[in-house]
Amino acid sequence: MRRMTRLQPLTLTLSPKGRGNFILSAAVVVGFAMAACGNGTSAAKSSPSPSTGPGGAQARNGAAGQLVQINGQTLILTGTGGDITVTYATSTTFSRTSTAVLADIVPGACIVATGQKDAAGLLTASTVRLSPKATSGCGAGQFGGNPPAGATPRPTPSNQPAQPAMSLVAGEVKSATGTSVTVLTATAGTQTITVPTTASVTKNSSASSADLRAGECLRANGPRDSAGAVQATSITISPAGPSGTCATGSGGRGPGRPGAAPGGAPPAN
Repeated sequence: MRRMTRLQPLTLTLSPKGRGNFILSAAVVVGFAMAACGNGTSAAKSSPSPSTGPGGAQARNGAAGQLVQINGQTLILTGTGGDITVTYATSTTFSRTSTAVLADIVPGACIVATGQKDAAGLLTASTVRLSPKATSGCGAGQFGGNPPAGATPRPTPSNQPAQPAMSLVAGEVKSATGTSVTVLTATAGTQTITVPTTASVTKNSSASSADLRAGECLRANGPRDSAGAVQATSITISPAGPSGTCATGSGGRGPGRPGAAPGGAPPAN
């Protein structure tokens, strides 16, 4: 049988100078080991956390989509980006957008007409939005976020085909005869525009939370909370399109949830 040799403990005898060098070396080794562990922990903590809600909780303020559920003062909208929660309070204002006709353009109404101007600077409208005149007059607030009078529509994105330049005229209707409408603007005085029978005409009217109906289209304006829910300061109601869907959904464009109640004409955007 092979004889086993017993190992003796190793004893180091260091001079004061050597002891100091040994302690320093050991400290360096331990420091590198701790740094390696620390880096692993930091790397784990630095990985980004996923965003919540359709498009992320802080994607943008407001939401638009088809109303599919009403739970007290909490609403559920749906669109191609998924469902989103909207809450409203007693201070939230409501309005309704519905289809209108040329005969609804009457003196005293507020109007925003968008279209193309000819060489003489006269506008021929392709879309018209009407609203009752408020005590403060006709302003951007009348139309749920429309640009102020004198503003220009937002430009076409660079990745889309070039479109003819669009212009708008906003203000109070002073007179309307046939397709000729005279508008008193806030910055340019009186302007006469042409509203052909082919123009899309919609009108805004006051509404309340009692007018909310599942299947209709909503646009809610207001900030989002940390969970991505919109705390609405104003809500605009519009009928669903002929197929029963909304042109604009929360987080993108596309159809609403199948089976929703059909409505009238598509909402104005």
